[in-house]
Amino acid sequence: MAKTKSKATSDEAFSKHAEQDSALSKPAADDDGTLNKSSKGLTTIGKIFVFLVFPVTIGVIALYIAYLETRRTPDKVLNFDQDFMVPFLLALAMSIVIGIQTGGFTTNEVKPLVPWPKVRRVKTIVRKKKKNGQIVEVVEASENENETTSKKDN
Repeated sequence: MAKTKSKATSDEAFSKHAEQDSALSKPAADDDGTLNKSSKGLTTIGKIFVFLVFPVTIGVIALYIAYLETRRTPDKVLNFDQDFMVPFLLALAMSIVIGIQTGGFTTNEVKPLVPWPKVRRVKTIVRKKKKNGQIVEVVEASENENETTSKKDN
């Protein structure tokens, strides 16, 4: 009997603790009954990092590599548009596409921009006609089915 009372008090203490702890509490619902999803997604610092710091870092690395190339071959001229802006824009485009596919970085699963149709498996059925134990005619049913479906449609 003493064990059940101590277990009940520990359950009550845990439930009180769970109400106060935000990690253990249930997500809050809006007025219309839907769950509040404001906690999902990137923070402002995360957005600045993904959409500004990451592309700038890629551009600076590419510019540095181009600078090293000019030191090795003096004929090459450092070009800001080619050496910084193209890698910067490619990294920015990549982060934007990944952001769109993940729904603003709210999920780990990538959803395609264009939903592709599912592939249907086509079974090929071979019908064999036998007379006196020998195969007389081999007919593939997939060709005949296409003809019959087109006749039925008309």
